[in-house]
Amino acid sequence: MARQEFRRGSDARERIVDAIIGSRVTTKSLPDRRHVTRFLKQYFAHVPFEDLEGRSPQIMARAALDHLEFGKTRKPGQQLLRVFNPTEEANGYVSAYTFSEMVNDDMPFLVDSVVAAVSRHDFGVHMTVHPIIRVERDGRGRLKGIPTARSKTGANESWVRIAIDKETDPDQLALLTKEIDRVLSDVRVAVRDWKAMREKMVDASAELLATKNGGSPELKEESHALLEWLTDDHFTFLGYREYRLSESGQRAYLNPVEYSGLGLLSIKNRGGQRIELTREMRRLARNRDWLIITKANSKSTIHRHTYLDYVGIKIYNRNGKAVGEHRFVGLFTSVAYSESPRNIPLLRLKVDQVMERNKVDPGGHRGKAMLHILDTYPRDELFQASISDLARTSLGILDLQDRLRVRFFVRRDMFRRFFS
Repeated sequence: MARQEFRRGSDARERIVDAIIGSRVTTKSLPDRRHVTRFLKQYFAHVPFEDLEGRSPQIMARAALDHLEFGKTRKPGQQLLRVFNPTEEANGYVSAYTFSEMVNDDMPFLVDSVVAAVSRHDFGVHMTVHPIIRVERDGRGRLKGIPTARSKTGANESWVRIAIDKETDPDQLALLTKEIDRVLSDVRVAVRDWKAMREKMVDASAELLATKNGGSPELKEESHALLEWLTDDHFTFLGYREYRLSESGQRAYLNPVEYSGLGLLSIKNRGGQRIELTREMRRLARNRDWLIITKANSKSTIHRHTYLDYVGIKIYNRNGKAVGEHRFVGLFTSVAYSESPRNIPLLRLKVDQVMERNKVDPGGHRGKAMLHILDTYPRDELFQASISDLARTSLGILDLQDRLRVRFFVRRDMFRRFFS
């Protein structure tokens, strides 16, 4: 029964797309009807049936081809963006919605990043169309045609159209346009430098393994293994910069290394300033840990609108003194959040140390309950919290197992900026 319903829905969607193509709406940018047909087929190929049902095929064709007119000239690396209210005179149709339309190089994170930007401005999203269309252009970026899907000519481009709540205030439209433009630029530099940032972590990991700082060899091995684990698709790299430590009297500073910035941290006003270390930062700089894992104090504009994850790798000189830092910002991937902490380097060491500090037998009743608590513990907390914080909180949770009680646990981050 379910398969028949699915087939009927799929057939109905195909009939609507056929009606859109059969509406015979034309465009000056593609005089060859075969290219118009290819464009419309690709444009609506993955739009859900619910978003097509009940709409005029002719108006949908006009909207798609108006988007084509908007993107008729574009050079590689250029992002086209407009936020507008369509009119009959300018666009060939009117709508109860405001639209944001983009034409860009094909790259990850575009749609979810833009939708998050729209939501930050409190606009509801009613429909998204985001096909990848193969487009052939001349040397000036002018549209020549739409090749077949298997053609070796042309290049894949991302065409995004989002219907949002109606907005007629020009100032609000300008603000939203500026925000989306910033997001598109952020995505571009992050995707551009992704490979280079990953290579920086690989190099920093090898550097860590070759350096001595007088700390625990086991912690060093686990820190190195964690960095390798992160580069294996467990971390989305969004920014990198190298810093060098300097001292002046009682003060200490982290100085950005010129031209070292990649991704988001290659932008001048992000991470490019000299930082005076607080007392807590100086204490962290002197300890023998290899890594600093916490949250940055800014939110991501890419993929998910949440505080960026911060991974700092200390740089030591031959005498074992901290002299700098490789700083990475990004987001742990969904796979990193779903994997058992007992399979994750460094976290597995933390779990063992918490079990030992709390003096519980892993094979006993309390030990099994404690392992379950740690297995289901918020992953960010496992990465960021100290052994003493984890031991204290997990033991407190364990002691609540048979009691109908509410308890409040609080942890202050290592830089003394926020509480969790």
